[in-house]
Amino acid sequence: IAIVDGGIDYRHPDLSLGSTNFPNGKVIGGYNFGGGDTNPLPNTVAHGTACAGIAAGNISTNGDYIGGVAPNAKLYALKITSGPSEFASDADIIAAWDWCVTHKNDDPNNPILVISTSFGGGRFNHVCDSDQTDYATAAANAVSAGITLVVSSGNDGYCDSVSMPACISSVIAVGAVFDVAF
Repeated sequence: IAIVDGGIDYRHPDLSLGSTNFPNGKVIGGYNFGGGDTNPLPNTVAHGTACAGIAAGNISTNGDYIGGVAPNAKLYALKITSGPSEFASDADIIAAWDWCVTHKNDDPNNPILVISTSFGGGRFNHVCDSDQTDYATAAANAVSAGITLVVSSGNDGYCDSVSMPACISSVIAVGAVFDVAF
């Protein structure tokens, strides 16, 4: 699973398998697009680490955390944020998706089969491929390579629309609902 986000703290006990190095037995590869180097460690906010834990954290008892959905999966950390900000450029997100296609089989025993991107913005009530051609091309290339691309639908509470890139036709938009107004 490639986590395209603000980085993964690969030293976290639920994501390290005992090693504080990168790569390790759980986070087996990645790149820092936001900083232009090989270290995908987050600068400040642990959003990417949380997404990685939900996806593939080791089975453990840490407060109310019991492990990720796919605890035996390996992770690729693709950091798209730069500096202390939690903002990412479109170019870095697209570059991370393209990296996943190029590096899909770096570890033949653990190919990249899923890209999870929990970033986005805007409000689209239609398929936006023609509005966002670079995203649409990168997403189509990933899907053609056999990679499932899941993207957050947005955190704005819209009932009639999603954020971009969740509006791209070849991604799977994912989200949650609350029974109270924001």
